[in-house]
Amino acid sequence: MIILNTAVILEMISPGPQKNVLQWLDAQDATQLYLTSLNVAALFTWADNLPENQPKAALSDALLEMLNQDFAGRLLSFDAASALYYPEVLTLTKAANIVMSERDMQLAAICLHHQARLATDHTEVFAHTGVVLVNPWDTAETPRWREEAAEYYVMSRKS
Repeated sequence: MIILNTAVILEMISPGPQKNVLQWLDAQDATQLYLTSLNVAALFTWADNLPENQPKAALSDALLEMLNQDFAGRLLSFDAASALYYPEVLTLTKAANIVMSERDMQLAAICLHHQARLATDHTEVFAHTGVVLVNPWDTAETPRWREEAAEYYVMSRKS
């Protein structure tokens, strides 16, 4: 299970998305990608705060369609079970002397509760929490399965 941070979704809908992020997403099992209610709030707040000359309603409709189709049944909440992990995250954050937003601490608690990895571009914010992190923007983490398959095919044809 991988929880996508809001930045990953924004990158997906960006007019010029990073190739690394798209390749990383393409290599994942879509049924293992999750969002949280925190992401939903952030995405719709982002859409609502766009300049007046932007098509806010169309973008909100597209986000809603994505949630209903692409993430149906894969939306996690900051519920009572996740809240039990919040004190641990808070304690680790204070011990590391890190400034972390309330939302990010809740996100870390959700990840810990579900034993989920977190896909984010801000791994340094979550590094002290015990959450397993993945950075789709990091080229070292970009999957090479297509390239490796192509190399294998070329090498097998030479023999």
